[in-house]
Amino acid sequence: MSTELISELIFLREGNTTVRRSPIGALRGRTAAVVALLATILLVLAGCAGSSGDEVVTVTSTAAPAVTVSGLNGSPAASSSASTALNTKVRVSSKPKFGSTDIAPNDPVTITVFSAKIKSLSVKGDDGIEVGTSGVLSEDQATWTLNQRLAYHTTYTFNGVTVDAAGNEAPFTGTLATVNPATTIRASFQIPSGTTVGVAAPVIITFAEPVEDKAAAQSALKLTTDKGDIQGSWGWLQDEDIQGSGVKQSIVHFRPAAYWPANTNVHVEANLAGVNYGGGAWGQQDIVTDFTIGRSQIVQADVNSFRMVVLVDGKIVKNYPVSYGKESVPGRSTVSGIHVVTEKFPTFSMCNPQFDYCNVEEKWAVRINNNGEFIHENALTTPYLGKENVSHGCVNMGVGDAEDYYNSAIYGDPVEVTNTGSPMTEKDALYDWIYSYADWQKLSAL
Repeated sequence: MSTELISELIFLREGNTTVRRSPIGALRGRTAAVVALLATILLVLAGCAGSSGDEVVTVTSTAAPAVTVSGLNGSPAASSSASTALNTKVRVSSKPKFGSTDIAPNDPVTITVFSAKIKSLSVKGDDGIEVGTSGVLSEDQATWTLNQRLAYHTTYTFNGVTVDAAGNEAPFTGTLATVNPATTIRASFQIPSGTTVGVAAPVIITFAEPVEDKAAAQSALKLTTDKGDIQGSWGWLQDEDIQGSGVKQSIVHFRPAAYWPANTNVHVEANLAGVNYGGGAWGQQDIVTDFTIGRSQIVQADVNSFRMVVLVDGKIVKNYPVSYGKESVPGRSTVSGIHVVTEKFPTFSMCNPQFDYCNVEEKWAVRINNNGEFIHENALTTPYLGKENVSHGCVNMGVGDAEDYYNSAIYGDPVEVTNTGSPMTEKDALYDWIYSYADWQKLSAL
């Protein structure tokens, strides 16, 4: 119940006395009901005094305003909050409540006053940094909202002044302390800012350690483009020991439902500082990347055609004679599925102990899988190009053609291999496109 309604029932204040006139007979007839209602109000107020998640600062309406704090467990003010409220003109509430510790740095912080306005408010950390200047005051000047993330392991002191309708001012103060993380985990993008990539490139964020609360981390990710919303989803792949250090790392990818639209500018924010990953681990810092989706170059690689067709923006620009993996020999077939160009090397030393060769230098090598599959020049297969599949899984090209394709390929270009008896699996990379979009969405943590 509001203090205004309580005042409506009492009509009397200490100090400057105010009496509301009413017929004596009517007043007598209402006495018993008013007394009963007041008793009920007092019980409700007393029962609610310590239950709120907010910190309540009560300013009494005396000539020289005084500030008392109610709502603190075990404090005298908490036990007398009901009687205090009956004489209260101004209340100040904080959320989280003043005195709270171990709050998340990016939790919202609001200060609200009742029956008054906020005249001034300063917030300063024990690290000496002032953050109150970044707060936003509501139009009615009754609510102040912090719009700046706080730092880890810092105590912030709030000093404010309220002013009521009569011009009476009263100070209030309180503190909030942020969590001191047991550990923080860094994260990184695989696509550097300023890069141009192909239409099949997923956005990949790698965390240096496992993330327990993946939903919390994913909630901090934001992707926008200059072409508006792109249908797509984040998907968490299995944690992997990528560096071979014995420590697994969490990995999340963003993949559009279909390929990216060509010539699209993409902005990705991972606002991870202050995010609780669970298990005592928190986000270390924010990261951001801006990159461009280039022209749409798609390679169609039908192994039964012995050709490799290159389409740019939907039009065939090249049709190369090639040789794919020899399927009649187990382990030599090229796997079917949407491969993604990840690396290029003018020369690369090929090694396949299973078939007794190593340190074989090949030119114009474009990596399309982490299982050893490349598109590269192999002059020894020239008699078979366009006629027969004889390679050990790679796409072999002739002299001149391999360099020509090499110069056109960029990271993220799709290479669609079809009609082999060996499908891509999660053992391959990047394997994002082995999933239908509906199945890919199931990998989201949200």
